Amino acid sequence: MIKFFRKIRQRLLTENKFSKYLLYAIGEIVLVIIGILIALGINENVKNRNNLELRDLYIIQLNDEANRNIKRLNETNNFTIEILKEVDTVIQLLYSKDYDNPKLPTKLDRIMQSNYLNPTMITYENLKFSGDLKLFDDLKLRNSISEPYETFNDIKVVEDLDFAGFKDFYENFLISNVSFWDMNVSSKSYAQEIHFQNYVLARRVSLNLNKDAYENSIESFNKLKTIFAELEKDN
Repeated sequence: MIKFFRKIRQRLLTENKFSKYLLYAIGEIVLVIIGILIALGINENVKNRNNLELRDLYIIQLNDEANRNIKRLNETNNFTIEILKEVDTVIQLLYSKDYDNPKLPTKLDRIMQSNYLNPTMITYENLKFSGDLKLFDDLKLRNSISEPYETFNDIKVVEDLDFAGFKDFYENFLISNVSFWDMNVSSKSYAQEIHFQNYVLARRVSLNLNKDAYENSIESFNKLKTIFAELEKDN
């Protein structure tokens, strides 16, 4: 079409019909503008389609990451619940002043064990720091994605508190009471110590905080998975 206009232009120039040439020149410009607009529209459609495909890929990866985090959270929470049971048993023994109970040394060793969360955040961090979070133009959906990962901040706070309690107990009591580690020594020698009894009570508080934080995170990730499932149905 452009070649056709150019041929006519040359002919009109030869015949010195400038006004008609101008009309056809404007026609050429209009055609070029239309072509540019069509190309831009095609590029925009391709870009939108690519963004949707990338967003869907992120959803698949986030859903998989949610499953792994829920599994890890459940494992850590179950461990915490088991330790809490041991702590409650020790508290009952201390409350009844049964310091020579043969179960006490084993229980004491158990209650000092820890299993802190090691969450998976690779997909979310890539989504956030790459700027691809804007692919989720629905603000509510974007917040729903961020909320479960923000619960890890609360978990870290309570886990650090639990560790700080153990560190204080270790540095100010354990290293100066070697008999604590000797199963052949009567637990009565340290079970009556106020520092030890305070640690047991403090451990119960910190473990309960951990448990609440883990369960809150599990609930938040399950909500996210429900949202993803609804999105899949809509598509």
